[in-house]
Amino acid sequence: MLTIDAKKQTIRASFDPKQFALLIQCSEKHDMREWNEWRKMNPEQPVLLRTANLAKAYLRGADLHKADLRGANLRGADLSGAKDPDFRRVWADLSGADLTDADLCGTDFRGANLSDANFHLAYLFYTNLSWTNLSRANFSGADLWAMLYEATLTSVDLNQATRRFLDITKAGTTYSMKQKHFSTRLVVLSPGSAAGKAPERQETLATTSSEALRRAA
Repeated sequence: MLTIDAKKQTIRASFDPKQFALLIQCSEKHDMREWNEWRKMNPEQPVLLRTANLAKAYLRGADLHKADLRGANLRGADLSGAKDPDFRRVWADLSGADLTDADLCGTDFRGANLSDANFHLAYLFYTNLSWTNLSRANFSGADLWAMLYEATLTSVDLNQATRRFLDITKAGTTYSMKQKHFSTRLVVLSPGSAAGKAPERQETLATTSSEALRRAA
């Protein structure tokens, strides 16, 4: 078992302050072109943003594919599409990103590429995943109370999530065990429903699949 000092060293090794500073600088400008250009110039450079505080950050169209965002705070961040100077839409790329234990409450991922992303133990409450590509994404142990309108969920098993918002995962989806594919529709969440107030994030998510399914039934 790692000591507290060893854990801190591990986190520091997975966090690059220069990368974080550049991302925040672009966020404050509401223009991710400099960040995306840096990624093109450094394709083999790993993006190390573990535990980064990116709450309410403007990250529209950001290239964060394969980024290490474990434990990051992306609460309320905007990762939807941006328009380039030619008025073409540039979508955020988080394909293969590691979002383990990340706080994604209210995060806007509309249109983003999240294929092969890892949402293990992540907190997704009122997270907007509409029009996203979530093919092969991992939601094991995740707190999933999200909007999934027109999302691509090929080879995704939402039953692995710890908590699931029933209107979306039951009434709002059609699921085939053979193909492991969800076809979703828009579900309007009522302000007076149980989703009106964000539940406290679970500190311990080491529950079995059967327990998770029983609570969601």
